[in-house]
Amino acid sequence: MNAPYTSEFHHEFASQTRRLLRRRFIWFTAVIGGFGLITLSVLLLAFVLSLQQAEDPDAEQFADAVLGDVSMIMALLVSVLSTLFYLGSLIFVVVWKPRDAWVLRLSFILVILDGVFGLMLRQLGGDFWGMHIFAISYTVAAVFLPWSVRQALIPAITVVGSNTVLRLAGLYPENMTAFSLLGIVWSLLGAASILPGLTICWWRQSSRLRSSQFSFIQRRYGEVRRELTDARRIHEAMFPAPRNHGEVRFTYRYQPMRQIGGDYLHVAHSPTDCGTGERLCVVVLDVTGHGIPAALNVNRLYGELARVFGEDPCIEPGEVLRLLNRYVRLTMSSHSVYVTGLAVRVDPVRGVLEYANAGHPPAFHIGVDGTIDQIDSTTFLLGAVEDIEFEPNTRRQAFSPGDRLVAYTDGATEAQNEDGRMLGIRGMQGLLASQTLQSEGAWPPIILSAVDAHRDGPPADDTLIIEVFRPASAAGARRTPLTEPERAGPAAEAGVSL
Repeated sequence: MNAPYTSEFHHEFASQTRRLLRRRFIWFTAVIGGFGLITLSVLLLAFVLSLQQAEDPDAEQFADAVLGDVSMIMALLVSVLSTLFYLGSLIFVVVWKPRDAWVLRLSFILVILDGVFGLMLRQLGGDFWGMHIFAISYTVAAVFLPWSVRQALIPAITVVGSNTVLRLAGLYPENMTAFSLLGIVWSLLGAASILPGLTICWWRQSSRLRSSQFSFIQRRYGEVRRELTDARRIHEAMFPAPRNHGEVRFTYRYQPMRQIGGDYLHVAHSPTDCGTGERLCVVVLDVTGHGIPAALNVNRLYGELARVFGEDPCIEPGEVLRLLNRYVRLTMSSHSVYVTGLAVRVDPVRGVLEYANAGHPPAFHIGVDGTIDQIDSTTFLLGAVEDIEFEPNTRRQAFSPGDRLVAYTDGATEAQNEDGRMLGIRGMQGLLASQTLQSEGAWPPIILSAVDAHRDGPPADDTLIIEVFRPASAAGARRTPLTEPERAGPAAEAGVSL
């Protein structure tokens, strides 16, 4: 268990123990106090009967009868005192409600007093008293009270130590010398009388600890599940709704490895240069790692992208990646967190696709005639280099009605079959080339199904599949001629997949 978990559990377990101690202490003192009343009644009856058996009890004979059984008188006195202590403690705890630490100390005092009373009676020659009465009281306390083994040793050591000193010193009425072999044997037997109580304390403490740990883990697991459900709802709310209208549309499928993940899709819109249409801007990001840590970083990038597009809706893809690189470099790379990113912008009026790829897996431009162009990385992954060294190298190419852009994260290409073979970029390209689709926007579910079929076992990474397309039914667009360098779009050597 990690430190926060251990600390929280120990605080909860200690609080639970304190509440249990108070409740059990009330039961313990009530039971022993009631038993003391019964014992006192029996001793009084026996004492009265012994007096009645005396013949012609004149004053002198009565005094002899009373004083003749000192053990009986001391037993009565001890029974009265013990009962008063237990019932008084019961009333004190119920009425005055002392602090938990006082309740614990009071439980020690009561058991130790029973041991002291037993040793006093043993000194007077009572055969049954001594460690026997303490062992009974100690065992009953172990049954009722939630003592730990360390706490249980406090009264045990106090009384057993006193008994051992008295016996080894030869202060008991038996005819034995101090430090005799028989005294040592009897001392060991007296010490052994506490073993049942210690065993009970150990077993109950261990059982309660295991039960509390299980309940704590089960409860925390339920809390984490509910929190993850809420987190996933918030996480998915950052993703845009698919767009099925307009001159440029998009759709996607997202399959996180866990409840939430490190893949993200951001979409923004901006007016065209001539103001007669609307450009679609799409940013695909893949953050290092999986699960909650990656999702937390996605939340940060979501805020940064909202700021970037909020300040400049017409920002070009390369500038988006340059600003993201600066942000990741300053805030995440020191924690070994990096991001791959693909930023594209489609201008339906000019019929142009602008893109910049920062170490992201290659996207594919599928022409209306079935040709497939690979859109490779144009720069380093985000956060790998300083802002001054980062050059996005924005590329442009034609994007006509009926054309499609298929992008994805590395969870798709790195899916492994039972032989350990990845689907890979060639597998992705082969999948795109092997099927002729009539329906626009159908690639994401088909690709995700193919990835699931190829993969052996559960997902090992987050997977995001995006399709950006222009409906084939759209009217012809007026295009600005593209220069040859803009058409080429060579891949940068820094393409790295996370």
